[in-house]
Amino acid sequence: MAELVRKQHIDADVGYNALGLQESDDADLPVPFPDDFDYDTFLSTHPGRLDITSGGHTHTAAVTVEVWDGPPPEQDPASWDEQAEADFESTSGQVAVWSMSLGRADDVITLADPGGAW
Repeated sequence: MAELVRKQHIDADVGYNALGLQESDDADLPVPFPDDFDYDTFLSTHPGRLDITSGGHTHTAAVTVEVWDGPPPEQDPASWDEQAEADFESTSGQVAVWSMSLGRADDVITLADPGGAW
């Protein structure tokens, strides 16, 4: 059974209904945030980047990230308004949080050292 390795809470600023999670070492990303953001999809992806569309225009979202050493236990999706999954690859193991209106946040999400696929 998978074990929880790390759990991190951050407050993320959402602007213009948009929030981005992007590889912190983003110099070589082919499509940096917010380029090609898809407002018609709850969760869309680009290499090293996850884009999330929110129902609220401007607000602070409570984000909780869990890192597991294997597939996490199943959750009942009935308690969520929206749910999606995507693969994410990070070379640094750090994820920057981006707002469409405020840019990159100071806090980063720590996945692992040095990086990998999730």
